Amino acid sequence: MKPKKTLIARAEANGSIDRLNQLLSASHILLCEANSLAEEAADLMARNGLMLGQLRQLHNQFTRSADRYFREFATMVTTERQKMDMFHDMDGFDQYFRRWAKLPRDWAPNEII
Repeated sequence: MKPKKTLIARAEANGSIDRLNQLLSASHILLCEANSLAEEAADLMARNGLMLGQLRQLHNQFTRSADRYFREFATMVTTERQKMDMFHDMDGFDQYFRRWAKLPRDWAPNEII
């Protein structure tokens, strides 16, 4: 088996590390957006008494798994600059995605009298 440093050096030389960083960054932003939308939907379901049975169990499992993923990913974001860049990218993506999906952030339910 090749030493780890040799494998990393080869991946850096052929551009794989840069591509890996791009893929993981894009994937992370998509996962953050998906998690945010799932939480917004869960909050809406809970407010309306719709978070029931299997759906509730699956959502709780999803939330625990997402929490573990985000904690692990956070260990790779080591500088304040990286954190700020990541949050800026996430906010920008959220704005574009919500516009595309026609999901305004400021939505409120109709009042029923």
